[in-house]
Formats: sequence, C-alpha cells, structure tokens
Amino acid sequence: MSRVVVIAGATSGIGRAAGREFAERGDRLVLAARDRGTLAEVGRECRRAGAEVLAVPTDVTEPGALDALAAAAVDGFGRIDVWVHTAAVMA
Repeated sequence: MSRVVVIAGATSGIGRAAGREFAERGDRLVLAARDRGTLAEVGRECRRAGAEVLAVPTDVTEPGALDALAAAAVDGFGRIDVWVHTAAVMA
C-alpha cells in the first residue's frame, strides 16, 4: 500500500527532490508551497513519475496554514503517513 506523504516546501531544493523520489516509489503526495505556478509544475513532474498528487498552495508563515494543510491531506487521501517540512527562508 502506498504511503501518503505531505511535503511543505515542495517547489525547490530538497523538497522538490523528495517529491520526485516519493513519486517514483508510488506514494501519494500532498505538495505544498507558496508559488502556485511552480507548485503546479512540480505536481505535473510527480504525476509523470507515477504519483497521485494533491497540490495545496500554502504559506507556512500564516497562522493555521499547517493545520489547513494537514486537513487537506486527510480530506484528500484519508491519512498522513510521512510529513516532510523543508519550507524555509534564508537570508
């Protein structure tokens, strides 16, 4: 049975690479990031690799955003098995 994997910060770096790896393993993905356009692009990449994908535009700095992301994952796929949080801002 495939896992349900939530990835916050899914549009670049480690988050994007993790999404591709989980997709190739057949996991179902909930991808989250602020940039809707890039989020859609990553979603297409992961679908081509074989994953079912739910893309959820999310700004983790907003109060309640992570709770809403978790709720979207459970609503979409029934559970969460893995949570990868790579969303960050560097100065």
